[in-house]
Amino acid sequence: MTEVSFFVRRGKILGFLANNHAGEGDETGEIVCHGVSALTLTCALSMEDLLSIDEDTMSFEQSEAYVSIRLPEDVVSDETELLFRSMKVGLKAIEGAYENYIKIETQEV
Repeated sequence: MTEVSFFVRRGKILGFLANNHAGEGDETGEIVCHGVSALTLTCALSMEDLLSIDEDTMSFEQSEAYVSIRLPEDVVSDETELLFRSMKVGLKAIEGAYENYIKIETQEV
């Protein structure tokens, strides 16, 4: 199961971590993984390309079945919030359709 945790402080999203395959070798799980990857990587690329936040500033990490972004609190803005919330809308839609493959939670940090 893919697990996505959003890191929130004082109501603002500072980042997220998406971890694990939704169902390796399972066709539906693979589709879920591809959807999660598309949304999370688009968010990361948008931070860099649209908002000029480089990978070091946003503490971006990616490996097999793992992606994480963490912003310093002074970098969080209405624009970063919009990107994170937009990604969350897409992830929630996937969760609504495939609840056995993805779990989304929020962690206060």
